[in-house]
Amino acid sequence: MRRQLIVSFSLLLLTSLPLQAQEVKPKSAEKPGGKATPKSAQKAKAKTKAKGAPIKPKEAAYPFVGEVKRIGNSDRQADLPAAASQNGRIFVAHLEWNGATDDLVLAESGEGKIATLASGGVFHAPAIAIDGGGTVWIAWGVTREDTTVDLVVRSCTDGEVGDEVILADSNAAEAFVAGGSDSNGHAWFAWQSMRNGKADIYARNIDSESGELSEEFAIATGEGGNWEPRISFDKEGNAWVLYDSSIGNEFNLNLAKLSPDKNIKIFPIGHSDRYEARGSLTLDADGSGLWIAGERGRVRWGLDARGHGNTTGLNAQKEILFGHFDFASATFAEIPLGPAGMAGNPVNLPEVGLGASGDPWVAYRYFDRILWRVAVTSYRRISKSWSSRRRLEGGSYGQDRRATFLTGKVPTGDVRIVWASDGRATKKHEVSGVFLASLKGASHMADATVPGAPKDLSGEAFAASQVTPERSGDDRHVWKVGGQEYGLYWGDLHRHTDVSNCRTGFDGTIVEHFRYAYDIAKLDFLGTSDHTDVGKFYHPYEWWHNQRMHDALHSPRRFNSIYAYEREQRWPWGHRNVVFAQRGGPIVYINRKLYRDSPWQASLPVKAGVGEISPAELWDLLRRYEKPVALISHTGATGMGTDWSKYEKIDHATENLVEIFQGARVSYEGEGAPQPTAGLKPGEDYTVNGDADATPPEPIVDFGKFKAGTYQNALELGRKLGVFASSDHISQHVSYGGVFCKEFDREGIIEGFDARRTIAATDKIYLNFTCNGDLLGSEIVTEEDPKLWLRVDGTAKLKRVTIVRNEKNWKVYEEIGRTTLEKDVTDEKMLKGENRYYIRVEQEDGNMAWSSPVWVTRK
Repeated sequence: MRRQLIVSFSLLLLTSLPLQAQEVKPKSAEKPGGKATPKSAQKAKAKTKAKGAPIKPKEAAYPFVGEVKRIGNSDRQADLPAAASQNGRIFVAHLEWNGATDDLVLAESGEGKIATLASGGVFHAPAIAIDGGGTVWIAWGVTREDTTVDLVVRSCTDGEVGDEVILADSNAAEAFVAGGSDSNGHAWFAWQSMRNGKADIYARNIDSESGELSEEFAIATGEGGNWEPRISFDKEGNAWVLYDSSIGNEFNLNLAKLSPDKNIKIFPIGHSDRYEARGSLTLDADGSGLWIAGERGRVRWGLDARGHGNTTGLNAQKEILFGHFDFASATFAEIPLGPAGMAGNPVNLPEVGLGASGDPWVAYRYFDRILWRVAVTSYRRISKSWSSRRRLEGGSYGQDRRATFLTGKVPTGDVRIVWASDGRATKKHEVSGVFLASLKGASHMADATVPGAPKDLSGEAFAASQVTPERSGDDRHVWKVGGQEYGLYWGDLHRHTDVSNCRTGFDGTIVEHFRYAYDIAKLDFLGTSDHTDVGKFYHPYEWWHNQRMHDALHSPRRFNSIYAYEREQRWPWGHRNVVFAQRGGPIVYINRKLYRDSPWQASLPVKAGVGEISPAELWDLLRRYEKPVALISHTGATGMGTDWSKYEKIDHATENLVEIFQGARVSYEGEGAPQPTAGLKPGEDYTVNGDADATPPEPIVDFGKFKAGTYQNALELGRKLGVFASSDHISQHVSYGGVFCKEFDREGIIEGFDARRTIAATDKIYLNFTCNGDLLGSEIVTEEDPKLWLRVDGTAKLKRVTIVRNEKNWKVYEEIGRTTLEKDVTDEKMLKGENRYYIRVEQEDGNMAWSSPVWVTRK
């Protein structure tokens, strides 16, 4: 059912803030390096007026706001705009989702839609550049059938649209494109490529006369990941690319100068021991330097932390880094925003623009209880003061949406700004639109209070486990058994973004989670898993966008992004993470009516009736889906967990794993079992979420009314489930789910899950385990005594290694004093019936690991 945008247009103004604050194949493109002809014989589609009349606020009440205009269809999800201006003409490119696929639309303010540049595919955020001849160039990403993302570009001159030409094509994702034009009138695009198994930055330009694409410039490659470029230009023909890099195991902003002779020089921007990333830049009024803004986050961002409070998440403690880079001295001078940049806590995605007066503007997202809103402020160069911040009313939307200022001179107002919003008043997603407004200068805004000094967080306590040197991301464990080679790959399939209803302000965006996974945790695969329908409805467009973002961060067979969500059914049935190898999987809502009203009911129907969609119905639906999918149950011994006695059987076509450990909470192995202390700060307690209570390093001896949800209880009741580890909220760097894969791709990971060839750990502890030559996860019927073999290769000295038989400690090896252990042991007194064996590893630094069991029955 379509919904109209729930927002009062009369409120799309700036107001004072309180002090606190089924996949369709897209059209093919030409090969890389061809001509992107500015004037094509192909005619543009007829122009149509954009829906939504301009909104003219009352000048007396709102003297700093000009008209606010909606761009695009009001009955489609319009999103991810890019805009540019030249000679008084404003062009806006954006995506529109029709419920099944994306369209890319180009519009001109005042004239309406010019053309649909692409349709019927999965598209990624566009960028715009206008060359010296007035040709508008639009670049965007396209998800291909091979799961990679290519960048393409088209031109538009006087309403005529050129052919689609490849800008970047590799065997991985090419996305996060940014555009602009240099002083010689050439259009430029810079982007992020995942072709090397990590993020690197490249750029190309387009000759304004011939339409020829230049060769590819490698702006930032090599050590570390390099993320989310933005581009600007000086008056000497130099291109300046701002990006952030994880070199040194922390994120810092860098500024690259690409001169006309193709020389590249790198300058640090605001480097400190805190997280600095996701920047924006613009040339200053006299051409002497650049105004630069970025995010500044916590110390030791992404390193060992458990799920406590609102100070340790990926998005916690965020402030705005702002300042000026001077070309002559090649130095960056910080200018604190203070209260002008603290509309809420935290703040994100600062965007810098230049007003007609020459004063810089900053727009940013800020967290206001449950919503992500937009605030703006302006820096007055003469008085060296900030204007009071103002809220962009009607701007509420997702945390990862930029509100961007237009490039080029604007016809009216001091500066123009474009943004996407669905006008939400709650966390529920509505129909998003693209909006354009003019802001009339800082003289119409009061002074801000005196800026405060930046916070000093260098003395923050950290976990003892953090002193353990981590394995290199290139350290790959390979295990050959019975002629078959298996690679051990680490991942996390339980992390939440701002889409979820809880911990909205502190978990972070999809991009932040992938930054963490690629460069800090050094994982091999990741799937963020937002909630479906408890507290907030997971809208089909949100699911579409999240999958789109996973495509943009995919590097096949080097780092695999995986599509996932969390189905949060209450005790006794339990929360489950649903993990897909292919995009387009159904959201199986818990609420029956929600699902029956969803797009998936037509192809994968569930029966009418009352009550929730049960796990048995979930299993049946996923069988009918007939594509690779896995279920991982989570947080056993809490109100979110599973009473395993309530199930007659488990459908192992899809469900084979349990989160034995969750970084946000504890290990749910069993009552009295050891607990890892990895990630806990000195004096910090466990987060248990139940009746249980324990002080580290003591085990939890009683999980109270949820004790039936422990992993050992599941095994005792005959549930043949392997183990996995995930983070959930806030937690970082202490949850590693390992899977032994025959093939390292999305389908190969699901196959490893189905076979239960998995381990769970709080660090990259290598753990091999066989019985009679069969791998962990196997079910064995034998006439012989079970011959167990294990090998542990830890990251610190081993404290204890235990073989658990039928949920009891059977063989215990202590006082090991080294990082490796290998043992062969035969069970000559095998118990009657089924025997279950698994391995538990404890290190001296508080890290732990567990293997999936083998199930052995004597013939």
